Amino acid sequence: PDAFDRPFRPVELTPSTLTSFPLQAMAQQLMTEAAFQTSGRNALTLIHHQTLTVVLTVMRAGAVLDEHHAPAPVTLLPLFGEIVFTATAGPTSLTLPQGTGAVFAAHLPHRVEAQQDSAFLLVMGGQA
Repeated sequence: PDAFDRPFRPVELTPSTLTSFPLQAMAQQLMTEAAFQTSGRNALTLIHHQTLTVVLTVMRAGAVLDEHHAPAPVTLLPLFGEIVFTATAGPTSLTLPQGTGAVFAAHLPHRVEAQQDSAFLLVMGGQA
């Protein structure tokens, strides 16, 4: 069975929301889709809320997300593979293998490159 169905609707957070995601299986499924086959990357928004967005992203080895920025602080959590995060304002690069998370500020220009076939969770925003 598929880890998720298309079209996929992101979870809407309510006071009673409690759910889980089979992240590894979802990432593997994203890698079988046409978008990944043609562009070397694919993504699925798992949660979209006023103050929190969670996106599962997969990238083929050598794929690049060109310079961009996020409107809120971001935590990156690699699930497998290895990605390199580069802040384009300065020569700051972080190599993020599986199990090594990173945090960066809102509006920081950056690019991401996959060193291996990779999957990571992007958690943007959040508020106590």
